[in-house]
This record gives sequence, C-alpha cells and structure tokens, in this order.
Amino acid sequence: MDFIEKVKVLGDEAKYDLCGDCFVSRDVKRTKDINLSRWIYPTTLPDGKRVKLLKILLSNICENDCAYCPVSRLTSVRRVSFTPQELTYNFMRLYKAGIVSGLFLSSGLRSNPERTMQDMIDTAVILRKKYNFKGYIHLKILPGISLQSLEDAFRLASRISINLEVPDEKYLKKLSSGKNFTSDLMEKLTLISKLKKNNPIFLRDGFTTQFVVGAAGESDAEILIKTHILYKDLKLSRVYYSAFQPAPGTPLENSPPTPPIREFRLYQADVLIRKYGFGVDEIIFDEEGNLSPAEDPKTAWAKRNPAFFPVEVGSATYEELIKVPGIGPKSARKIISLRKEDSHLHVEMLISKIPTFRRALPYITIKGKRVQSPFVVQTLF
Repeated sequence: MDFIEKVKVLGDEAKYDLCGDCFVSRDVKRTKDINLSRWIYPTTLPDGKRVKLLKILLSNICENDCAYCPVSRLTSVRRVSFTPQELTYNFMRLYKAGIVSGLFLSSGLRSNPERTMQDMIDTAVILRKKYNFKGYIHLKILPGISLQSLEDAFRLASRISINLEVPDEKYLKKLSSGKNFTSDLMEKLTLISKLKKNNPIFLRDGFTTQFVVGAAGESDAEILIKTHILYKDLKLSRVYYSAFQPAPGTPLENSPPTPPIREFRLYQADVLIRKYGFGVDEIIFDEEGNLSPAEDPKTAWAKRNPAFFPVEVGSATYEELIKVPGIGPKSARKIISLRKEDSHLHVEMLISKIPTFRRALPYITIKGKRVQSPFVVQTLF
C-alpha cells in the first residue's frame, strides 16, 4: 500500500480526536492539495502562529475495546501501519513542498503500549534529529506507558495530550475494560503538569485532553467539574469536547448521537471558566445536570442573577463588565480604553466599536440611564 492509500485509512480515523485542532478557525479553507486535503487541518496555535497540520494515526491496530472507537479490537476495519521512517520521509516531502507545516500523531494501541509509544517517539526523534524539523509536533500519550517514555515525548513535542474521554472511573468502565482512569489517565496528566511546571521551556504549546460527550451517560455538570479541576489544579492548556457520534461496527453503533448543540454549550461554559473567572457553581444546569440547549450559559447566569444588573458601563470594573452578555474580555478592555480616551461614552460609539455590544444593552446603563429604542426594545429580564 502506498503512502496516499495509508493516509486515506489512518487520516480518516484520526479525525475523531479534536485535541489536534488547537484553536482551529472553522471558516478557514483547507489546503487545495487534491490527494491530501481531507487530512490537513489549517489551525492556529496559542501563540497565533498558523499551522497546516497533518493529522494521522501511526497505526490503527488496537488491542483496546473502547465501545465508542471505530478502530478498537471489536471492529472489523482494514488494519494498516506506518513505520517511523516511512511516515517521516513522506511528511518531510510534504513539508518541503509547502503542503504541511506540522504533525499531529496518534495511534491505536498495538500489543505493547510501550513499543507503540516508542514508535511514535522515534518518529519525533527522526524529524527533530535527522531532518532538523523545528516545527509543530503534537504527540498523543498512550495509556500504560512508562514515565521514561512520557518524559521523552514531553521533551520532543510542541504539545502532548491524553484523552480522558469521561469525567471519572465509573463512566470509563462503561466504555472500556482495558483502561484505568486513575493510573492510565489522571496520574499521567498530573505528571505532565509537574514536568511542565519544573521545565517551562519544554512543551511550548502546552497539554490538552478531550471528552467524548454523551457516550457514557455523564452529565454536563460532571464534565465541567472535572474541567475546572484540570484548569485550576493541573494548569491544562485546553479541554476539548467531542459530541458522541455512533460509529458502525462498534457496540454503541445503535446508540443515539449527541446533539451538536450540547458540544457547543460545553465550549461556551468552558470559556466562562477558563477566561471569565466563573466557578462551576455559577454555571446554570437543569435538574439532570445539563446545560440548556436553548440558551447560552452566560445569558442563563444573567437571568438567574438580576440583582447584579444593570452594570454601569462608565464605571464598572473589568470583572463586572465581563459578566455582561455581549461583553467578553476583549470588549471589556476596549470599553476601559475608550473610557480613558473619552469620558463621554454614548451608545452609538460603543455599538460602532464593539460588534456584540447590542446584546449587552438590556443589562447596562450609560451615565445612569437605560438605553432606549431604537437601540433596544426589550426591558431588563
């Protein structure tokens, strides 16, 4: 099988992992290369640098029995693998042609997790040492590997990730008999956090994880409680959320898919926790512990806390401004900057300078006065 044929198999099966997408812009067009466009992801890294990322598995041979996974040992799929030498040679051909500029590498777990991880590490070593490649490499950390392999990956990669998939052990048991939530997953993430704290020059693009949302019956509250811990205690760079979609041939193939709006609401709540300083206790859940599909989490919080409003735009602190629907960190900083430049703030100016400011109008005052029509017709709550 030639390189392109292997990419068709191993690239398709890598698409389920969102951790390689970094800060992907959904409106970005993919590369126009006719043979590889489906597996090359234009992404933006945390430092703002753009990367055309080849996202691929080293092998789809896997001994695990994850019930949601299309390449687990329970499924009947065509099994293929790259050698480190084969993948690096062809990656560098693509790199020199300007088709790719970074690599996201994961793998199914072949008979020995340590050996599989070593092949992934060898791929990174060849790129770094033989080809002097200094660009972006993301390595997926496999369950069951040694501390030495973890440290080797840490020192070679730009970013690494371990997918928790679920918030705790009871849910993992529903999905896999071969993984231990504590020793295989959480302890490894904790070790990465310690390594990063003690060696900040390594892993410049951080470390991440992913949840498969809805595969095991977990609630949004359980996912976000774990997310808050990961950000607060382990200083995780990002948490990704993937709405469960049943894959043919898996034990869950007849299970209902998770609606995309649930994934979207989790990302919105994640931003409130990660960037806005919200605690999980401030996120509004229904009786079953889930976010509202009909309303974004920030608006839901605002409606539950009418005593906080209205916020006076001319004097509110940054922390107060970012609680207002329609005002985020960038908008709050812009408002504060405008206040310094011109004390005579007025609604026309703010709407012209801040595209989302119309959404904030029901929740604010300007110079002590509510904004009247035609700018807003609804009243506060």
